[in-house]
Amino acid sequence: MQRDNAAEKMLTAAGIPVTRFHDRVLLPPEAVLTQQGEPYKVFTPFKKNLLNQLEQGLPELFPAPEQCPASALELNPIPAQLPGFASHFDVSHWPSGEQHAGLRLEKFISEGLDHYGEKRDFPAIDGTSSLSPYLAIGNLSPQQCLLAALSGPRGKGADTWISELIWRDFYQYIAWHFPRVCKYKPFNMATESVPWRHEESELHAWAEGRTGVPLVDAGMRQLKTMGWMHNRVRMVVAMFLSKNLLLDWRLGEKHFMTHLIDGDFPANNGGWQWSASTGTDAAPYFRVFNPFSQGEKFDPDARYIKTYVPELRDLSPADIHNPAKLHNARPANYPDIMVDLKTSRELAIAAFKK
Repeated sequence: MQRDNAAEKMLTAAGIPVTRFHDRVLLPPEAVLTQQGEPYKVFTPFKKNLLNQLEQGLPELFPAPEQCPASALELNPIPAQLPGFASHFDVSHWPSGEQHAGLRLEKFISEGLDHYGEKRDFPAIDGTSSLSPYLAIGNLSPQQCLLAALSGPRGKGADTWISELIWRDFYQYIAWHFPRVCKYKPFNMATESVPWRHEESELHAWAEGRTGVPLVDAGMRQLKTMGWMHNRVRMVVAMFLSKNLLLDWRLGEKHFMTHLIDGDFPANNGGWQWSASTGTDAAPYFRVFNPFSQGEKFDPDARYIKTYVPELRDLSPADIHNPAKLHNARPANYPDIMVDLKTSRELAIAAFKK
């Protein structure tokens, strides 16, 4: 913000007109305020206000700027990659460029939007839009996504996806109005006193997908191989780190930003703070996902788990989704559960309550 203000000041002083746009959000952050002119701290009233404004008029899409005329300046070749930034995963999952982004959006709108509400929570199904990497770097704007979602008959799938676009807006909005979240601080400052543990070996086991909890391990290995993780699984692995292990959520946030191809600071920070119960509209501190129940509900045949944790391919879903059965059937090359889920949940709740 300081950089943009300084640039505008310098250009204006030089007689160069400046027009600024908010292309990362559906509406400018200062346009969605309470009746008292204050920023919202809870998602639901923010969403209601934003939707009311969108019903009054949808955002405008601007045409691509005209190509600059030929220049006498010699152009530098664009490098294929930058030193120190080599990708460690198969980038063919994510073809780059605005054209690919547009094609992926069209495909999702025509083939996936109607069933988005029913399929989006199941990681073994291609039920999400997979557009987050393109939104993160600006290949697509949320305005393009919104208008595409409204281009056909509006059903439950479209409404659910639009709500997710608004969640993305909300976290951008929080980073704008409450910049402390950009400075290694929780949104809810009371949670600054939570006595987080610091166990390097446990953090490493979590990061490597060697916790002994199948859904957590599958998610962490998907992140390592694809640079991406299904959103439902992101919540599960984040809660496991911050609640069952009681490790500082900022360690997980940093790990995600290091590996995610769709790494977007506000969205990543907001998701981690929601899971760790330190943010806005956060999950109550006593709500802790059971990763085995989550696996049974959202990956019932363990197809997603077996894709990323091949050590468990010969086990039945019933064995994989039950801690006691998994302990007895566990193959020798797969670790035992690193923490007792019930005890660790109770300790986390006590730590937050205190």
